[in-house]
Amino acid sequence: MNTEKDDIFIQTKGIGFTFLLDKIMKHNLISPAFLAFFNLGESQMYSLPIDNIRKVNIKPAYDNLQPFLPEYVDSVSTNDVFHYVGKKVGRCKDNKLRICKVFMLEFEYEGYTFSFLFLLDKSLKIPAILGLESFNYIIRTVMKPK
Repeated sequence: MNTEKDDIFIQTKGIGFTFLLDKIMKHNLISPAFLAFFNLGESQMYSLPIDNIRKVNIKPAYDNLQPFLPEYVDSVSTNDVFHYVGKKVGRCKDNKLRICKVFMLEFEYEGYTFSFLFLLDKSLKIPAILGLESFNYIIRTVMKPK
């Protein structure tokens, strides 16, 4: 595997996701589609671009190709998964500086719960990217003696 880029498997409310680890990136980045998956309410907390990304349909009619049963999706609690924090300037995955919305995301890794700030990156094609600082904190926490 590349020493600069790797993946980390996390869980959010019992659902597993793979986040890209990028040791060159300063900020953590998150895709609008990932946040939309957990946004079950009527009102959107943020706006999605009209051109490519639409609101994620998390309650489809069940068929064999769908990853989750509708009953399971209905049981997912989205309380405290993410919170809008504000805006800040950050470098997005396409290497452009932008004013981005910032969300605090809570997830689990190796039995520990973590909360980090993530910049909303509309150019991101994967769920999220963890930067080096956040990953180092995770490793220190997981590797500390119990």
